[in-house]
Order: sequence, then structure tokens, then C-alpha cells
Amino acid sequence: MGKKGQGQEWFLALLLALLALGIALGEAFPMPRLIPAALFAGIIPAAVWMIYRESPRAWIALAFAFFVLGVLRYETAAELPASDISHFAGRDVTVEGVLREPPHITEDDDGARRMRYLVDVSSVRPAGGEVLAASGSVYVYASRQMDSDENPGRSNSETAQEPQIGDILRASGKVRLPHSYQNPGQIDTVLLLRCQGITARLSAGKRGVQIEHTESHGFMRLMARIRSHYLSSMESVMPGEDAAAIFAMLFGGYGGIRPELLEAFTVTGIVHILSVSGSHISLLAAATACLGAALRLPRFAVSGLVLFAIAVYSVLSGCVPPVIRSAIMGGLAFLALALDRERESRRILLLTGIGMLIWSPLLFFHISFQLSFCATAGLLYISPRLREMMRGLPPLLAMSLAITIGAQLSTMPILAWYFNQLSISSLLANLLVVPIVEIMIMLGLAAGIVGLLLPFLAKIAFLFDSLLLG
Repeated sequence: MGKKGQGQEWFLALLLALLALGIALGEAFPMPRLIPAALFAGIIPAAVWMIYRESPRAWIALAFAFFVLGVLRYETAAELPASDISHFAGRDVTVEGVLREPPHITEDDDGARRMRYLVDVSSVRPAGGEVLAASGSVYVYASRQMDSDENPGRSNSETAQEPQIGDILRASGKVRLPHSYQNPGQIDTVLLLRCQGITARLSAGKRGVQIEHTESHGFMRLMARIRSHYLSSMESVMPGEDAAAIFAMLFGGYGGIRPELLEAFTVTGIVHILSVSGSHISLLAAATACLGAALRLPRFAVSGLVLFAIAVYSVLSGCVPPVIRSAIMGGLAFLALALDRERESRRILLLTGIGMLIWSPLLFFHISFQLSFCATAGLLYISPRLREMMRGLPPLLAMSLAITIGAQLSTMPILAWYFNQLSISSLLANLLVVPIVEIMIMLGLAAGIVGLLLPFLAKIAFLFDSLLLG
């Protein structure tokens, strides 16, 4: 059973690798999808026949089929429909669509407010033309001068009239395609945006936008208000830059963070803390497990507590796709570690990866998916061996170190690839900083919940978080 299970595991790993290789080949060498479609249609019957005849070479045909499938799925996903907003590039249009997320707002020193809206387009009207059905997502940029009665120090959460998720937005301007700067080592922002379905941008300038408020997306709006509650509570007791950094640790993102702090995070190899991924879930799981172990809870209770914490965090983060993917993989991995069933979960992880890439092949190029998958693989493949090597340490410390080191070792190549540096002190920095970050995340999440009933206690907890950040 052991050898058979191990053989199945490695075969699934091979299929996943070939599927990913096919996706990468499709991106590097674009081709008409008719070519991989014809190859796939020819190889599948042969593979099925060889499996039916129990041919020892059936695995070769099946492996090749997955490689061709990767090419086919990429070419299919990369081909945008005729209605996509990107096909109107260079033309003046009026777009209408639904806000996917709350607007991102920045304020200049001269009082100008700059807004960025992410809109799922439903229709477009070219200048002098008729309204046409459209699809795709677009970043809409607008700006306006702040009114004299507006408070420049006010946070977004306090601006009740601001647009919300689900509102209808109309804006006029020229459609442009996203672009990268093509600098050596620069992240391909065009591809990253394409992974999120964002294919164009539109500048409305000072003409602004028209907002039609609706009552839809109630759950997502509630989650957005809860996150705004976190940010406003933190801003009430600490500098805005500190609040932005801690908010990023809780929910991801770089908005409002001092450039020198971001650079320090990057140089020391802990910038992943600011990105919601499997590493984030691993930190939360490790901290929750340590809490359960400190309370001397039985193993099944610790597992339940970890899964509950991951579920609550996913809801608070808005149940966006990166968080859901990270939660599924991270929760699965930690549950396996807790129940000593790593091998079964390794196979499930590989099947999950295969399913995700077949469903959405562009995920292969998204840093969040890569970090989530690698961090989870580190928990399942590296952490158990590290825990065995640390048998002489107290169980609580050994488990925490194994989880932290396993996740960090597996994500180091990804971080080095994207940020073009690998700090020698990265692992040491993670060992020293991550426990503090675990406390900050747990304390911050708990403070936001407590703050709904006891704001005074929440402010004390957030103040302590600010001291830890310092």
C-alpha cells in the first residue's frame, strides 16, 4: 500500500508538472489553439485504449495528454472574446459596469483626491455610436479637488458617500491597454493583471464618474465595512503609516506603507507577510495551533480551532479568490499535519493544483497562487521531516519552528525570482520576526472583533500592535 500510494503521488506530481510546463510553453510560444486541440483529440483515445489494455506505456500517453492540455488551456484562456473592453483600445468611450472592490483613494498635498475603481464592464458606448454589450474588467482613474468642508485627514471608512462594492459606475474617457516598463527583473504587471481578468484602463480625469448606488453584494459590503472598521480603529491610536503596515499584515496590500519599510521587508526576505497567500495562512494556523497547545486542548480540538480561525480570516478578507485558494490549501495542509496524514493530503494537494490550473491556467503566473501552493507543499513535504529532526525540543516549539521554516524554505525561490534578491539573513529574519508577526496578526484580528463590543480594549491591543511593529 505504501509503495502504491507513493507511486500514485509521484505520478500526480508528474501530471501537475507537465500541465504547468504546457501552460508555460503556450505563453512563451503562442499558437492557434487548433493545433493543441487536434493533438489532444488524437492522444486521448489512444491513452484511454492503452489504459483499458493495461499497457505499461499508458502513463506516457496520459502524461503527454496533460502536457498538450496545458498548452490548449492557456491558448483558450489567453484568447479574449470579441466583446472584451480591450478591443476598444485607443477609442473614446463611455463604459458602464459594476464595482468589484471598494475604490482606492489617495490624497495629494494640494488637496486633490485621486480615485482608482476596478469595474467589471457590462456595456460600452463608443463616441457617437450605440451602446454595445461588453465584458472584461477595467481600471478607471479619476480625480477631483477636495471640497473645503471635507476633512483631509479622514479615512476612507469615514466617507459614507463613497462608492461601494456592487454599485453601478459610468465613466467616459480613452481606453488604453495596461503596460509594463520592461525593465530587467521587473514583474510583468500586464500578465498579473490579466490573471485577474483586468485587460484595460481608462482615465476619466477631472470629468469624474457617475455612481448609481445599489443594494446588491450585501455580504461583500459587510466584509468591506468590517475591514474599514479595523483600519479606522488602528488609525485612531497610531500613525497612519503604522496602521497601513499592520492592516497589510492582516489583509495584504502595500497601500500607504512607507517605501523604506517596504524595502526593508524585501531585503530581509519577509515581504510575503504583506501578501495574502499560503504563507499568511500558515502563520495564522501556526499561531492558532500554539494557542491551542498552550491551552492543552486535545488534537481534534486544536485542528477544529485552526480551521475555524482560517474560515473567519477568509470571511474577513472578503472571500476573494487568492484568500479562498490559500485557505483551502493551507487548511488542508495543517489538518494533515495535525492528524499525521501527510501522504493523503499530498495527493489531494496535487489534485487540487491540477484542478485549479485546468479551470484557470493563468493562475500559474500569479504570485499569490505560486506562494500558496509552494507554502502548502513546504508544510506537507518539509515540515514533517523538520519536526522529526527537532524531537529533542519541546513539542510546541518544534511544531512552530517546523511550520515556519518549512513554509519559508519552499517559498524562497519564488520570492527570489520576483524580487531579484535572496538575503542570507532571510531565514534568520523569518525565525526572529515571524513569531512577532504571528502575535500581531492574532492580536490584531482579535482586537477588531473585540472592538465591536469593547472599543477601549481594542485600542489598547492595537496600540500594543503598533509598539510591536516599531
